[in-house]
Amino acid sequence: MAKVACLTLDLEPDLRAPDGRVRLLDDDAKLEWLLALLKREGVPLTSFTVMSMAERYADRVQALAREADIEFAVHSYSHDRAQPASDYEVERSWDAFGKLFNAPPQGYRSPNCLIDHAGLARLARRGFQYDSSIVPSVRFDEYGYNNLSYGRAPFRFQFDGSGIIEFPIACLAAVRLPLVFSYAKVFGVATYRLASAVLPLPDVAVTFFHPYDLYAGEIADNIPGWKRYAHLCNADRAPLLLERLIAMFKWQGYRFAKLGELAQQLGTDPTLPVKSITAEN
Repeated sequence: MAKVACLTLDLEPDLRAPDGRVRLLDDDAKLEWLLALLKREGVPLTSFTVMSMAERYADRVQALAREADIEFAVHSYSHDRAQPASDYEVERSWDAFGKLFNAPPQGYRSPNCLIDHAGLARLARRGFQYDSSIVPSVRFDEYGYNNLSYGRAPFRFQFDGSGIIEFPIACLAAVRLPLVFSYAKVFGVATYRLASAVLPLPDVAVTFFHPYDLYAGEIADNIPGWKRYAHLCNADRAPLLLERLIAMFKWQGYRFAKLGELAQQLGTDPTLPVKSITAEN
């Protein structure tokens, strides 16, 4: 497969916002800027959407589905990291998506990229075609995980009688530094561009950003401790950095695609690696 980049959005309430609002959807100027950027650059978007939030912004979200080059997928129902892919979250989000878009969802991403084999099995049994929750790296804070045992290329989780394609989040080779927009704001897109010359990104490179990554200065008071300063790093340059991230992928020879399109292609690929696991309910 040729080099493919997938720009994805975790469409969720602004970080720690007490009213659960999403400024990207409330502010026409913010949304129009993003849509104009994507249209100008010819970049399709896959939006993993918190379905309880989508119900609140139903008119706006449905308009985006009709008018923009966006594939909508599921980012749980309530964004509760204590139950990122529980029976409740999977069933409720599936039903809400169907009511909102008159079609079943293809993809899922768990809150904070936290998921286990039981959660993946629930997704597969429910009918999801792909997941993009696994970051094949290690993290040490309250959202911690150790996924170094996973590869960086897409593969299929196979369970008893069902399976689901996994699209891992892009990481640099060897050091496994994730390429996500919040990290790119801290380290700089130029750092990733230089590093990837010797520590290349995978041929299928999935990256993501949040709405509030584009306007972190407006929500900084919600964020406690050292993470406030991390989110504020280069906050005033965030729109420019997103443009540069897109340019970096193009410079490296990637074409952009939606994850659902890739899932359809890979679903019949006999060479797709398979990881067979037994899930405990």
